Amino acid sequence: MVKKEREKLRAERIARTALMGAVLFVSQAALAFLPNIEIVTLLIVIFARRFGREAAAACFVYVCLTALSSGFGVWWAVYLVIWPAFSLLAYALRRIDSWALWAVINGAFGLFFGAFFALAYLPYSRSFALSYWISGIPWDITHCIGNFFVALLLGRPLDAGVKRISNLIER
Repeated sequence: MVKKEREKLRAERIARTALMGAVLFVSQAALAFLPNIEIVTLLIVIFARRFGREAAAACFVYVCLTALSSGFGVWWAVYLVIWPAFSLLAYALRRIDSWALWAVINGAFGLFFGAFFALAYLPYSRSFALSYWISGIPWDITHCIGNFFVALLLGRPLDAGVKRISNLIER
């Protein structure tokens, strides 16, 4: 009996991880028409707070779905690191209950997103990595502002909704 319960729990986690990854992908695709405005960052925070390290696995699902739809490139390797790492950071900070503070964290992540990408180009050329980062600063500022306001406005209600849904499932 214990083995069946463990297998059921494992299947539930796999399904939840796949669903979270799909939600990340669909949310990114739905807002793709807006330059550097996204809710992926916010959803990763919520998933990490509610489902722990499963959020990092969901990030891998998201990155793979994105690569399958957009193609593979240097960006893909950076995504494989940056999104799971951010989910683990959110998991480590999961006890933060202030959505104003989460808005600041999400904004900072958006601001430094381009810098993280520039690191991938360091092995090729330091000057290219620096110019890549500098040329992207206006986009990073947009990303910062978008992440800040998305988290500030939608963080609490989305988190409450995910909490309600997870409580219903656990019954």
